Amino acid sequence: MSETASGRRSIMLVLAVVAFASLMDGLDGSIVNVALPIMAKEFNTDTGTIAWVSVIYFVMLAGLLITFAKIAKNGLIKKILLLGLILFTVSSLFCGISTGFHMLLAFRLVQGIGAAMMGAAVPMACVKYLPTSNLGLGMGVLTLGSSLGFALGPVIGGVLTDLISWHWIFLINVPLGLVIIPMALKVIPADDGYNGRHLDVTGAALLFASIICGVLALERAPRGDDIPSVILPAVGCIVFLTSFIITELRRADPLLNLRIFKNLKFDSVLMAYTLANLTYMGLLYLLPFYMHVCMGFSSMTSGMYILISPLLTLAFCIPISRWSDRTQRRSFSVAACGILAVGCLVMVFMARDMQILPLIMTLVCMGLMWALCGGPMGSRIIENVEGESREMGSSVMNEFIYLGGTVGTALFAMLFTVGSGAGGISLPDLPPDVFLDGFVFSAIAATAISALTVVLSFIVKEPAKAQM
Repeated sequence: MSETASGRRSIMLVLAVVAFASLMDGLDGSIVNVALPIMAKEFNTDTGTIAWVSVIYFVMLAGLLITFAKIAKNGLIKKILLLGLILFTVSSLFCGISTGFHMLLAFRLVQGIGAAMMGAAVPMACVKYLPTSNLGLGMGVLTLGSSLGFALGPVIGGVLTDLISWHWIFLINVPLGLVIIPMALKVIPADDGYNGRHLDVTGAALLFASIICGVLALERAPRGDDIPSVILPAVGCIVFLTSFIITELRRADPLLNLRIFKNLKFDSVLMAYTLANLTYMGLLYLLPFYMHVCMGFSSMTSGMYILISPLLTLAFCIPISRWSDRTQRRSFSVAACGILAVGCLVMVFMARDMQILPLIMTLVCMGLMWALCGGPMGSRIIENVEGESREMGSSVMNEFIYLGGTVGTALFAMLFTVGSGAGGISLPDLPPDVFLDGFVFSAIAATAISALTVVLSFIVKEPAKAQM
């Protein structure tokens, strides 16, 4: 009985570390955006240049996550997690006290490296240190922390920037880090020691270069005023990615065993998870503009409405994840994607009424989507990993979450521009009718993507052991 109580306590402490680390990671991914206009004024720079405060963070995060995942998987989960937390916390302090743009950019880059370490090690800690019976719960906590942080970011960032200073959007990470670092040091089991033969440096460099080029192309694509600046990085992305694939298939000990993607079940559930996050992030990008342009909301009011989604996720994510551990996870995944499609349809047919009810309905659907799919769908990805360890599979899942979020924002910015025909015009300056053309066009695309996630989730049957 004492061993059972001790085991439960250990599980809860590991989950607490997972929740705090993923919350910090998610929070910093979105908290900066709302402060960018103020920062651009202070540093006397244009909007395109100041955007790199966000872009460089995501480039480092997505570009290095798999590399750190490989190192962590080879016996250094705790060291990678602790180093990531320390780098993230210290760089947050220096971002917060930055006196110049280049200083801020340099420490934002370091912050992205720390976030990549955390993003690689945290899901592995769930898979390695939690019992299989609690896998859905662990994935649910991971999803909860990340999505909650990402959704709360604009609200907290707006309040801190308006009431104090933009510096505090970074400084807020310092006390969080001072809590989580000693907790992780005590709670996470000691590493077994590095057991990898070597790190595939060539593969790591090629993957990093392909992601940098891909993000550059996506970041510049919505502008449409400099075609070569879009084409060149896009071509570079293709060349580097092709070289990465060829190199990895020839390696005896590759950075990532690409044969993991030969399993169509794994591909289907991973793609459904990625597309669901892509759609969610696209809506999260456009909805604040919808509230400002079409409904006349202030930033503070918009932020309060956005809170509806994470609060619902917070309320239902953990109990649903526990429930999914005892039943078929496919049902939850299909329901989640279907609810997201309903939320998108609400915007398609009701957005032009510019009423509060359709807005709330969409936000409710977004919150329930993550509550229903975070733990169950994450667990399904891990269950269908073949040809690679489940720990590495969990980090591949995390990598695609970040890629889905990055691509979703850029994609929906492009869809809006195409639908509205208002390229080069600032979104808040658009007349409501023009804005709604682009918004509804984007919502139609979101509905189609959500419908695809329903199909991808449905076609993958449950493993026999989960059908109890």
